[in-house]
Amino acid sequence: MISSAQFNDLVKNALVQWREGREEFPSVRSQYVITKSVSEATSEHSEMSQLPTAKRRHEGGKALQGNFKQGYSKNFKQSEIGLQVDITKQMKMFDKYGLIYSRMRNAGKSTERRVELDLASLLSYAFTSSYTNIDGETVATTNPAGNPLIYLTQSCNGSSSTYSNQLATTNSAFDQTILEKLEELFNGFLDESDGRLLPVVPDSIITGRHAPTKHSVRRVLESEFYTENANNTKNTVNNYQHVVVPFIDLNCQTEARDSNKYKFCFVAALNSSDNKFLLEESQPIRLEAPDAWNETSTSSFLSTALYDFGSLGSNFIAGTKGDGSAV
Repeated sequence: MISSAQFNDLVKNALVQWREGREEFPSVRSQYVITKSVSEATSEHSEMSQLPTAKRRHEGGKALQGNFKQGYSKNFKQSEIGLQVDITKQMKMFDKYGLIYSRMRNAGKSTERRVELDLASLLSYAFTSSYTNIDGETVATTNPAGNPLIYLTQSCNGSSSTYSNQLATTNSAFDQTILEKLEELFNGFLDESDGRLLPVVPDSIITGRHAPTKHSVRRVLESEFYTENANNTKNTVNNYQHVVVPFIDLNCQTEARDSNKYKFCFVAALNSSDNKFLLEESQPIRLEAPDAWNETSTSSFLSTALYDFGSLGSNFIAGTKGDGSAV
């Protein structure tokens, strides 16, 4: 029988198995989301413009005063996820260590899965304003301006100017020509606080698991020559990293694959301060052991985390559904 004297060793081993389960899960959020630790239940993010362009200062004169302009704001509110794993009386009586540790590994994997599913929703619902999550809650996917992440007419606070981060007429599937069109959208990106042109350089291509789309990206990035030119023109677009986000094509309520999302593809600036995908954690994923151990009753472990997530703007990413649908 697993006794109270063995409790500490069991907890230590359970934690090891739980941690290894988490590590086995193919988490990719660190490749496209900025993670920050917070200590408040609610935090406000207020976008500020860049400083105005410097002007000539004449001898004895004053320099241009560098003032910021107020942009959009967005609040993040911490909420908790949790998964309870019970150790029953019979598992204790008959020394079912293997079953206990299997449950711990799966608890680690399942908690990682939830965080990955939440963050992938930023992309899988990038063309809509909200979705229903696995808890039945309505989750907004809009940027601080209230528009979908990918939209034809993104607005700017305090300015009538707009910009687009979506292909103009058709959600064409990815190829080298479409990559260039998505790149060109970046040349029209504006500062969402004052409407001025904002130079942003994309460095990443994001897709889901859809094999034809993944391999289309790889052919473009790894080919020596331009893939759509019979004259073997040298390929000049092989300087991107390819980020595969497995849950892009999932329905976040049913966790089933959605064929309408198979060909989603995004071009983004992820490796600089331009990246506006944010995960705020007040408590990273952790395992909480039972406070006491009673050999004749059920004891519970809890895998839990507190966080919120969202986008702080759209002027760092462009995308296509890739399904040929009208925009």
